[in-house]
Amino acid sequence: MRKFHAALLIGAAGLGLHASVGAAPVEIDLVPIVKVEAPEKPRAINHVLIISEDGLRADAVATLHLKWHDLMRKRGAYSDHALTIRDASTLPAHASMLSGVEPKTHGLTWNTWRPREGYIKSPTIFSHAQDAGLTTAFFTGKSKLRHIVPPGTVGMYERPGYYCKKVAEQAAEYLMAARPALAFVHFSDPDELGHSKGWMSSAQKNAITNSDRCLGIIYEALEKSGLIDDTLIIVSADHGGHNRVHSGAKRIDREIPWIACGPGVREDYVMDDPPSTLDTAATALYALGLKIPAEIVGRPRTDIFIDATPILLR
Repeated sequence: MRKFHAALLIGAAGLGLHASVGAAPVEIDLVPIVKVEAPEKPRAINHVLIISEDGLRADAVATLHLKWHDLMRKRGAYSDHALTIRDASTLPAHASMLSGVEPKTHGLTWNTWRPREGYIKSPTIFSHAQDAGLTTAFFTGKSKLRHIVPPGTVGMYERPGYYCKKVAEQAAEYLMAARPALAFVHFSDPDELGHSKGWMSSAQKNAITNSDRCLGIIYEALEKSGLIDDTLIIVSADHGGHNRVHSGAKRIDREIPWIACGPGVREDYVMDDPPSTLDTAATALYALGLKIPAEIVGRPRTDIFIDATPILLR
């Protein structure tokens, strides 16, 4: 405790002291002032991983007792009533998921691989991340998603194979080794069997079970590498389907699962306000601590976090 001469700090009369001229100065003890730091804002999450299971209807996740999906729902926040865009097709929907804007803005209105048509017209979460100096990766089962990845916007782009096992295995290996800040992984299986055998047919249910196992491959890789506690994982889909089609005319075509788990995310939390696929892009940028551009229509789903205080920007 520091000692100060009272005469140098405040008048003796103010202390209730009666000192005479020539008297020895009175010493008093003062408690030092301790600066109280304001609570720090939540820091940005270091890794965001988006996994899209092509053609996975929301009711399939809710009813089929899928091991890894159920685990993530228990450990995170989820909705069985999230909605994709009105044009519920693979390429336009994924472009909206990863850019946060509608097809009329991003320009990918077709649903096949057309090299001469070029690339998405809007910035994606990958280009925003790259601009911020973050590492990125993109693994897909379908070549047409290449339209979403203009040259220079993704650090690693791979199409290991059509079905999810090869995609998941290669993605898992890369995630463990390179540890990118932002990654996207796409599984084709549910969509393939939906078109060939019908949505919610026994064959498609088997494909969905396979997709669940592929999700497990990646989840276990994150656990093994120590990334699981520092990664926001968002699992969703581009569209649902009925019979052997998905036009978007029916709600069952547009209703998709949306699951998020990771650091600071509420556990076993059912989202009251179902998200849009457009919210996926905004939520990823928010979690990474990146500014969300004004042109993004989606909104960051801060309600999934225990502390909804704005994340500290990088």
